[in-house]
Amino acid sequence: MDWSTFSKLKDNYSMFFDHMYTCELCLEATSDKIGICTSCQYDLPYSGLSCPQCSEPCTSEGRCGDCQKKPPSFDYSHCSLLYYHPVPHWLHRCKDKPDLRLAKRFAQLMFDAAPIFTVPPDFLTYIPTTRRRLFTRGFNLSEELCQQLGTQLNIPILRNALHKSRHTEQRRATAQERRRRDTGLRSTNKDLSGQHILIIDDVMTTGGTLQQAAALLKSQGASTVGAWCLARTPKPI
Repeated sequence: MDWSTFSKLKDNYSMFFDHMYTCELCLEATSDKIGICTSCQYDLPYSGLSCPQCSEPCTSEGRCGDCQKKPPSFDYSHCSLLYYHPVPHWLHRCKDKPDLRLAKRFAQLMFDAAPIFTVPPDFLTYIPTTRRRLFTRGFNLSEELCQQLGTQLNIPILRNALHKSRHTEQRRATAQERRRRDTGLRSTNKDLSGQHILIIDDVMTTGGTLQQAAALLKSQGASTVGAWCLARTPKPI
């Protein structure tokens, strides 16, 4: 086989595999392996102007009134998307089916809408799950996102900084119940003196879980704790 024939075969092979994916939203052919075409990615509900501490959508720059009155334990947060269609559908499918393949999509969408760090974090960490929950579902989405983002950003993963003693179902809880409820998170007494830790999670609703996690990390010496989530659930209008 001469070089020109090989080159043509290679080009045809590439063209075939570049168009073998179908966009899940518009059903058009796409070369994007995460299953959404560029046009549909552009139309996703990305987070706009928001409070730099709690990520609540707002109409003016600066911290929101709630964070000024009673700031959360975490020093800053960033949510790449808002919890609007199709994000809830994807998350429910990922967790309830379960479909771990969607974790790659989520991590890529987060990476494409990443926070801008003035000072990069020393470590990424994640909200842990119980052994029973891990056995039932087969994976911890927060950990999967953390692992993939850590690889893309070249930031090390801090494991076992937090422990979850029991699972608390949050989906059907009201905002007030979420804030009051003990999430089961506990510290593991690691020495985190002076460290900047960024917590990775899938969804921020009231911020209660992240609040407890950040407080525990700071109790172990962390100087700065941030949060980065796939999506933010805005307050009801």
